[in-house]
Amino acid sequence: MAISVLSGSPEAATPVYNKMIFKVSGSLTSGTNYRYVCDVKDAAGTTTLARLKCDKLPTTNYGFFDVSRVVETLISPVMPNRSEKNSFYDHSGFYSGYSLTFMEEYGSTPVVQTGTTTTVSGKIAFAGNLDYNAFDNWDSDDALFFNAASGRPYPLTQAAAFTNVSTGFTADECKKAIANTPNVTNSTTAGWTAIANPTNDYWTEVRILYYDINGNITRNYYLSNTTTSGSTFSIVRFATGGSNIRSINSAYTSDGQAGTQLFPTEGAGYSVHFERSGYISQPVFYRIGPCERYKPVQLYFINRYGGVDTFLFSMKNRKRFNVTKEVYGYNSDVYGTNTYNKVWNGSYEYVYQLNSDWLTDNQVAFLSDLLKSSQVIIYVDDDNNTENANTALQESTNAAAIINTNQYQFVTRRNDKLQQLQIEVAVAYKNNIL
Repeated sequence: MAISVLSGSPEAATPVYNKMIFKVSGSLTSGTNYRYVCDVKDAAGTTTLARLKCDKLPTTNYGFFDVSRVVETLISPVMPNRSEKNSFYDHSGFYSGYSLTFMEEYGSTPVVQTGTTTTVSGKIAFAGNLDYNAFDNWDSDDALFFNAASGRPYPLTQAAAFTNVSTGFTADECKKAIANTPNVTNSTTAGWTAIANPTNDYWTEVRILYYDINGNITRNYYLSNTTTSGSTFSIVRFATGGSNIRSINSAYTSDGQAGTQLFPTEGAGYSVHFERSGYISQPVFYRIGPCERYKPVQLYFINRYGGVDTFLFSMKNRKRFNVTKEVYGYNSDVYGTNTYNKVWNGSYEYVYQLNSDWLTDNQVAFLSDLLKSSQVIIYVDDDNNTENANTALQESTNAAAIINTNQYQFVTRRNDKLQQLQIEVAVAYKNNIL
């Protein structure tokens, strides 16, 4: 007889870097050398990734399988391109479907019984990693973003939790949301908002609203989803940074105007939300930052929900490079009377000391995902660097980065309770010395 799946910690959608435990039972557990068997497969169920086996518990005869480490091999997040604009993009690499086939093994010479199986399918894993308390209460059907039945699912960004507004989108609410948003942007900042498609449906438009500093709408337009179709539990993204929105072509907008038309000024902002068949998602707000006193540095990072967030370090930032040299004793003559050290190998790396502006509690909470993220990208734009001042070479590129600082001290101003954060970031590539 087939085994029964009693429970599984995975919801219909589960963060893959948390545990994905299934509890099973069988009616033939008294068989000789009895074990439970689980084949972990891709979404189509055609490719077996691994076969797991589990002994029955002595007291209850139950079996337990944690499939997360196998399903994780289907996840391969790749940071999106800064130049994305105009279109919906499949958030591929950040999520994958999977299926499980449960069987039994028993006999004097143990044999896997494949005649009757129990299959679990129609589930998705995404590149998320929730804190223990959040995961312990995880329910993808109503907690976050995978079910549109609630009418206003969340995008895959922590920022959304701090910028909720009511269905009415009143000016006062929007003014407060823009002022409190962790998403500070400018005309050069790239950013993205990802969101899961509803079950057996998909988002048909992304709507963008521009606001003045009083929260009044100055422009309202949308772009249609013409590039991705809907499927159960797929995830899409739209480029929502200041540079991406300003680069939108007029041919794609509902009002026939380019993204630069009436683009908000300093202190004002805009919101982005998704729509389909009368349902709308929670909006994500962006505020246009002040004129730059210093050259800002942008970091992109994968957050706990499998989305990509952006943060702008806009205060005085410093750059250095660390050189490592390996030497050996070199004899300049055959008698070794004149020996000196000689470099035979070495490398160097660029390191940035970044300083945030004064942060609110919301922004500090938002930044916690950056500090914990294992995939961080730094956008290097050193066109004024004196190192390249006399050459045609300019550093302007995305580079993988490592957050070197593992302990964080927040400096707080007593009167307004604002905080400032300083971190050290190293470009993740080693360069050979000359």
